[in-house]
Amino acid sequence: MAQNNGKAKKVMLLGLDGADPTLVARYIAQGKLPNFKKALNLGVSTEDLSMQSVLPAITPPNWASIATGAYPNTHGITCFWNHTLGNELDVLDYGFDSSLLKAETIWEAYARAGKKSIIFNYPTSWPPQVKDAIYVDGTSIYTNLRGYIDYEKLYEGEAGDFELIEIPHTVDNTGANCRFEGEETTQKAEISKDTYEGFGYTQPGLVTTTQDGELSADIPTADQIKTPIKPASGWKHAPEGALEFIVPVNGGAERRWGLLAADDGATYNRIAIYSSKESEAPLGEAAAGEWSDWIYDRYTINGEAVDVAYKIRVLELDPTGERFTFYSSYVLDLKTGKYFYPQSIGEELYTKVGPMLQPSNYSRLNPQADGVLLESIEEMYRWHEEAINYLLDNKEWDLFYTHMHGIDMFMHFYLDHTLEAASPEYERYQEIVYKIYEITDHFIGALLHRLDGETAIFIVSDHGGVAKNPETEHPLIGDMWGINVGILGQLGYTKIKEDAFGAKEIDWSRTTAVAQRATFIYLNVKGRDPQGIVDPADYDKTVEKIIDDLYSYRDPKTGRRVISFALNRSDMEVVGLGGENSGDIFYILEPDFTRCHGNGLSNHTLSGYSMKALFIALGAGVKAGETIDRKVKVVDLVPTICELTETPVPRNVEGGVIYQILSGDGSPSPHRENEAKQPVPAGLGGLF
Repeated sequence: MAQNNGKAKKVMLLGLDGADPTLVARYIAQGKLPNFKKALNLGVSTEDLSMQSVLPAITPPNWASIATGAYPNTHGITCFWNHTLGNELDVLDYGFDSSLLKAETIWEAYARAGKKSIIFNYPTSWPPQVKDAIYVDGTSIYTNLRGYIDYEKLYEGEAGDFELIEIPHTVDNTGANCRFEGEETTQKAEISKDTYEGFGYTQPGLVTTTQDGELSADIPTADQIKTPIKPASGWKHAPEGALEFIVPVNGGAERRWGLLAADDGATYNRIAIYSSKESEAPLGEAAAGEWSDWIYDRYTINGEAVDVAYKIRVLELDPTGERFTFYSSYVLDLKTGKYFYPQSIGEELYTKVGPMLQPSNYSRLNPQADGVLLESIEEMYRWHEEAINYLLDNKEWDLFYTHMHGIDMFMHFYLDHTLEAASPEYERYQEIVYKIYEITDHFIGALLHRLDGETAIFIVSDHGGVAKNPETEHPLIGDMWGINVGILGQLGYTKIKEDAFGAKEIDWSRTTAVAQRATFIYLNVKGRDPQGIVDPADYDKTVEKIIDDLYSYRDPKTGRRVISFALNRSDMEVVGLGGENSGDIFYILEPDFTRCHGNGLSNHTLSGYSMKALFIALGAGVKAGETIDRKVKVVDLVPTICELTETPVPRNVEGGVIYQILSGDGSPSPHRENEAKQPVPAGLGGLF
């Protein structure tokens, strides 16, 4: 290997959303996760593999800090959703949006130095801000999640003569299920929406902020189709004895046809999808319990033909042909490349690597659904491995930043069920959680070969997560996805009324304060907030009274204090918050009442899990096989990478270089003195 005198020419940051160092260490001790273990043996970490997140310990603020080296007060991303003082208190902006960032990113600093970056599915990186860089999405948790052309579907077939039933999925853009769809980046929080019955359960609307939003992640969300099975009729090439059914696609705007085939002439064992009854060959097919190959189809969108790709998986198929269930994946647009920059990168990756399979979201609390979710997310990870390696092999780059969200999604779906006191199937859920770490370990292994003597790799997470204490309930305060009126309603600060149609809404004319997002409380102030009623002269004493009441509040079930601490606007600056995107009060919950992550301290532990973030560094310029005695923070990553590669730091950096991991003599590079004076080249201030 080439030697580089204690420096690195290239750096890769592999971001693993939600990865808990406590679990990583436990699995390694059990002889699992060989690639994580290899990375540790080749590199350096802290004693417990952890580093400290910024607060709140939520996805967008922390990845923004990992990209800028700045705290939320400085970079402006303060929760999953953002709020700016002066806007209506129930109007929120999607926190993945790069236009909300007020601090310079490391890839912008690299561009100032004439270096090139690839930013791959990294939160808060889209829209692109650097002209001479490659971007692969960054608008949501998975690549192209907001760019699919049709939603996932669950088809149920039953023999009989009845009308086709189509039930669209529930649009939940709160973030409670780790997903966000569509083009809108601003939402107005609503107390409730209409509900409707579908296949045995009631689906809620967008957000119900009088309840515990965390629980909405357990609600199935696929489009559902119930279709009659009949003897095949009018086909040119149907097998003998085949049965037919209708397959609505493209949001119900178009029809395909399905056949149940019995290869032995008696036992139905295969489902095939055809474009029409005249087709000689199917678009795709799958046997019971199996996935199809990629199905290449063409949809009509706004009067134009669009090439698409999707897969099906047969979940159940009665050998008599009386009933079936199959899953159909999100449908990928193969041409648009909406969330790729340059746009041609999308089509290039689909051509060279193949289509990507979005992870399923239709259900997750039964074994059948577990299989679909695990299999689809594993294929998505494999696509990322191949696509990333393709770009790194074929494009010019000095810095590579990526983020994978599977662990965090599985935490929200399954972690609460992994405790013996919480579920009789806790061992199954523990195994499911391990599986996503195993899939992630493969992802790490697919990139470790990049260690060529000139490349350094940082393997990090933004936060961990804890399982809910089965002996407590989530207090009705602190939902990442909107306003919760529970505790502040009980204390008399948030008031509810009914509109003319009987729907509940906040009565702003009588509301003194609201608990907004994960950790903030806002006063409804005259002259600042559009519907304000609190006199500015009463601001300080009102803040003090609310904080007093929060400390006095007791959980009705256990009698315990819920709030760990609460800070006013001035005091919250000591934890990196404040400014126009933070509330008037910042609070943290006691560990037993924390929702997975976000409204607990970033070093909280509970029932064998932790909120801590993961930290491993290895490769060129980094010590090997060592443990450092230092508290590492997420804001330290950017200045350390810049020191390691002799690159100017971003202008708003607030973290410090982790000199203890460097293999050189540990002294700062001489170029630091003048780096902040470098001008920004024209044209790099923002592309869109």
